[in-house]
Amino acid sequence: MVAAAVCSTEFMGFLTSVIFPLAAYAGVVAGIIIAATFMIGEATRNPKLTVWAKTEVLQLFISVISLVLLSSVIGLFCTLDMPGVAELFGFSGYSGPSSMFDAAENYLTGAAHYSHNALTVVRYHLEGYTVLGYMGEFMCDMATGPIGWGCWFGYSGTSGQPFGGYAAMVAALNTIFNATLMSYLMSLNYLMILIYVYKGFAFFLFPIGIFLRSMPYMRGFGSLLMSVAISFIIVYPFFLAVFDIMADDALFNRSASMPYLSDQSLSVFLNENTYPDHSAGVGASLASAFDTDYVKDHFYFQIPPGEKSAEAIAFGGMAFLAGFFFPSIALLAAIATTMYLARLYGEEVDLSRLMQMV
Repeated sequence: MVAAAVCSTEFMGFLTSVIFPLAAYAGVVAGIIIAATFMIGEATRNPKLTVWAKTEVLQLFISVISLVLLSSVIGLFCTLDMPGVAELFGFSGYSGPSSMFDAAENYLTGAAHYSHNALTVVRYHLEGYTVLGYMGEFMCDMATGPIGWGCWFGYSGTSGQPFGGYAAMVAALNTIFNATLMSYLMSLNYLMILIYVYKGFAFFLFPIGIFLRSMPYMRGFGSLLMSVAISFIIVYPFFLAVFDIMADDALFNRSASMPYLSDQSLSVFLNENTYPDHSAGVGASLASAFDTDYVKDHFYFQIPPGEKSAEAIAFGGMAFLAGFFFPSIALLAAIATTMYLARLYGEEVDLSRLMQMV
């Protein structure tokens, strides 16, 4: 197995020295089986065997043509200039890689980084609002200025939560946090699928499918393997590369001075140093921690960059699009292509079972 990038000299050598010879061997073995079956049918005057052999000759020819087309499309994807394609469709200033395979990987790595940064921002605001929402205050009765006389003669007063209204914001941020976490994990999952394809494993399905399509009662499974190989080698990276062009500036802001993809840009949303001040000693720190006015003025959101909950929710929503929604469209397109290619090969595929398998 190779660890080289798709379109590299090493990877092309892997295709020409491993995958294509295996496909040729599979085609030769399948041809021998078909020829032997045809001769047995002629010798025994069994029309079922001769009809099966003639049908399989056509299917073997279709398999060979599919392999030729697959290699041609791979060559096209490697030579296609993605910045030129982006310029053609009005996306000027595309800063991604040149080949389509690299653009697909560039999108998923960018989506994973984008989702991780959004997760950090949402977590920061969720942490701040949780602390404020659960902070309690005991107000003594018979207060004279700052002195509550009720607490001098017993535990007489009222408990309250001065920032309890922030519980609604905590609920909203919890929802966004869960969605963003799922987006981050799913973007890594889709990236692993793409790496599985790029490492060459998916290419082995093609020669196996060529051989199995010529076996009795195995044509459906062989057609499925070939369809999966073509769909995930061609269709899946194609959609991801298109999304990389679309998201380059509109979503990831790669051309901006502080793109969301860079860790430095997170300073717009958060400041991890916004805790109660302990520079005056432990006693002053503890006193300030129980002073609600001090907390409101100094804890989390009043120190720059300030409160950015709306921006954090928007950031998480965009991360959901980048890390989950768009890659899911690419995966669904690959699965649908698998179904229609299998039908082209003469076999029906149960899409619901295929989805369960995926």
